[in-house]
Amino acid sequence: MHLKIWKRMSLTLTLLGAMLYSLNCLAEKDEGTAMDIDIQWGAYYLTKEDNQYRVFRLLDFNRYAYHAAIFKETFTTRPTKDEILQLTPFIGHAPIDAKNLLQEDSIWLLASAPLKKEDLAGYRYYLEEQGMTTSELDELIQRIMEFSTQPPLQLQLEIVDDELEISQRG
Repeated sequence: MHLKIWKRMSLTLTLLGAMLYSLNCLAEKDEGTAMDIDIQWGAYYLTKEDNQYRVFRLLDFNRYAYHAAIFKETFTTRPTKDEILQLTPFIGHAPIDAKNLLQEDSIWLLASAPLKKEDLAGYRYYLEEQGMTTSELDELIQRIMEFSTQPPLQLQLEIVDDELEISQRG
């Protein structure tokens, strides 16, 4: 019983953190603004805001949302791959509107590491709460872990008619 209450509280806190993170990113971009980005499941990305580097790890991506682990540490200089790989997520899973990627002035793929089941525990719990069956979850988690061993996809993101358009570049 206590575990179920704890899981619900954990989900509520995760979603609250994700909402706050999303609201922090919501400066409107002009229609038609495009962005080139390399998307890699399991990759660590840097963003720069107020002369501070922030880190998130991409867990999953589609045209509606990206799912990320968010780190609380900030850096005054660009961190190294070794520094990033030593971090532990502050928020293990946050669903964020994929259009928010276009809100970032600077975003860099710094490092990647194949995802493991424990890296996706928060995402798995989120999907369980969304009603996904155990077999669907197992299949999706396995597919995501396989994606994380692949090279990045070279994509262009653009908002057209208030929808995120994704195309492959190169």
